[in-house]
Amino acid sequence: MRSYSKKDIVRSIRNVGIKKGDIVFVNPEIYKFGLYKDAQTSEDYFKDFYEILKEIITDKGTLCINTYTFGTLRNNEAFNYNSHKTTSGKLGEIILKDKKSIRSNHPVFSVTSIGKNSINISQNNSKHNYGYNSPYWKILKYNGKILSLGMKPWLNPFNHTAEYLTGIPYFFNKHTNVKYFKNRKKVNITYSSFVRYLDFDLVPNYRTLEKELNKSKLIKKENLGDGYIYSMNSKKYFDLVLKILSKNQFAFIDKKFFLNSIKNNKIKN
Repeated sequence: MRSYSKKDIVRSIRNVGIKKGDIVFVNPEIYKFGLYKDAQTSEDYFKDFYEILKEIITDKGTLCINTYTFGTLRNNEAFNYNSHKTTSGKLGEIILKDKKSIRSNHPVFSVTSIGKNSINISQNNSKHNYGYNSPYWKILKYNGKILSLGMKPWLNPFNHTAEYLTGIPYFFNKHTNVKYFKNRKKVNITYSSFVRYLDFDLVPNYRTLEKELNKSKLIKKENLGDGYIYSMNSKKYFDLVLKILSKNQFAFIDKKFFLNSIKNNKIKN
């Protein structure tokens, strides 16, 4: 297992083109980097990434991250807008704890932002998780960057925004009416969530996307410890994904498993 230092983190993030004033959507799987030499506690492990990112983009930039709460749909749990709890990992939790951060209002698929454009991105959104005027839509509008910390760069929520627009047949819009509390008051607002049909056998297949990304040379890549950091322009990436899905709605899944779900009467066509 390779080790890495705070200095290595700074170098790698800068080398993939993240700079002052950037709008950055962070997609983290930080554990893939291995042993971090400069962490005294497990909290430091994530806090240092957060502080380094803020220092690089400065207060002129904006940092965005998923702060999902899947328990509201899966387990009928109440959503507390002011809670720091998230099913999206420790880095999202740390950003939620920052009093300057702004969380979007969706009770399942919230995105939290901090920095110059945080209000523009994570407030005054539509009631849909991926569609028009969602935080992802606004990040695209502002020409933001996708920064993948350890995670493969083609595994990101902008895929779902493109899938929504191209009308892929294995997701649907789900009425999302959950127990919702904000500032200690109950909120009576309904949302919608673009989610997969649970009865479909969906086997991911990103070979086409990976191939096209390599041809396009959109991705900037840098080693860190045992893993890699990747960055790319969100709008250019999104346009490529739209192009692929417009030609083949099944480009991101193994089509035969989907069709077998219908054939075996798991789903009525």
